[in-house]
Amino acid sequence: MAAGWSVMDAINRNSKAAAEERPKARFRTRDISVKKMYSNDMNFYSRQDIEELSNLILAVGLIENMAVTYDPCEKGEYRIISGEMRWRALNLLLEKGYSEFEVATCQILTPAEEHEEMVQIIVANSYRTKNIKDQLEEAQKLKESLQYMKEHGLTLQGMKLDGKKIRDVVANIMKLSGTKVAQIDGINSNLLPEFVEQLKEGKLTFSAAYELSGMSKEDQEEMLKAHEEGEAPTWKEVREAKRAEPEEVSESDTLPGQMEYPKDYEESEGEEESDQEEEPEHEEEWEQAHPESITSLCYSCQRYADCNVKTGTCENCDQYVNKAEAEKTDEQRYDEEQAAIDRETKRKLQEREQEEKMQHLPSDDKKKTIRLSCDTFDRIRNKTQTFLIVKSTEISESSTIIAMEFREGRATGEQMQLRVNHLEDSSTSSALVDGYCVIGIEEE
Repeated sequence: MAAGWSVMDAINRNSKAAAEERPKARFRTRDISVKKMYSNDMNFYSRQDIEELSNLILAVGLIENMAVTYDPCEKGEYRIISGEMRWRALNLLLEKGYSEFEVATCQILTPAEEHEEMVQIIVANSYRTKNIKDQLEEAQKLKESLQYMKEHGLTLQGMKLDGKKIRDVVANIMKLSGTKVAQIDGINSNLLPEFVEQLKEGKLTFSAAYELSGMSKEDQEEMLKAHEEGEAPTWKEVREAKRAEPEEVSESDTLPGQMEYPKDYEESEGEEESDQEEEPEHEEEWEQAHPESITSLCYSCQRYADCNVKTGTCENCDQYVNKAEAEKTDEQRYDEEQAAIDRETKRKLQEREQEEKMQHLPSDDKKKTIRLSCDTFDRIRNKTQTFLIVKSTEISESSTIIAMEFREGRATGEQMQLRVNHLEDSSTSSALVDGYCVIGIEEE
């Protein structure tokens, strides 16, 4: 990665024409009808879970504003830069009759050159969980846009791209290593379209796809013919096929076991790529490393570099400061908070759906479903408690009740069927408030 440079710094820096203005936390917003917005043709990301997102918005509202630019055309007045899925979810709520979701608060962006706008779209979607299809397209479009801007002297919100390696900028935006970006570029540049399609469909693993991209077109076609039934080759099969082929050794390839990498975007600049990829021990999709063998607190401490008592076995330290937590940006903390809200909302919606399903279970008799704490559930099951105080709605003697066990607000999956053998309400006892009753119960 290019040291001392961040794409977020570039995106938030003012243009040269307005260099006298200092960066600030405020930005221009406007309440706009979703009917006046239109989809951005340059948005290539997969659009999924619109129904689920609309339910979340219905439950907690629109948490994050959208970003648009004013560009009237036959489609509408405002072109969406960020928030396409939110816009579609709001339109879905309108179709269902929720008119209060017609107007949304939007950040108004100054119209940008189309390549710069593409970078803005990609940066705006940096928080998303992306499938391999999105990653491939994202890397390709970033590379093309940034190269065009660099060659034509354009700036990225005032940040000049002269002297910067395009791969480093791409890696920074995509939050990937330079090696990973080089691998993706190799796949985009050299892999047969048939194999690319298998990769996007999940039939071909990333490691196998990268190995295939290092083969000639002829060898790839031979490999494709060997799997005519549509079955994708494994990483081991590709490696064995490559080892069976005599390798051409260039003058620079003097070290045994040296791995071949895709050429960098700017080899002419004379910079060498130092990243090395280790051969995978078994075939699996690439993912970030998550070490489990390191137990010492020292390795994750912010004070590691200055500490004179650090060890590899430390389990407790009164000077420990979690580096990852301490160095989180406000944006990262905000994203975590919103993710927690989304998870809690989803959980509540699932519980509501589960409870509604229980209310509509097929049965000869109308059965009432009630929620019980773990302690109450155990007492009834152990016959140490033979009564309950409940709302009197739809409760009568000889009624059947489905009791569900809940722990810390979540259903455990345990349930039992109870029969009402006695009932007292406000009509039979002055000690009871209208609408409530005491019922005697026994497990069926």
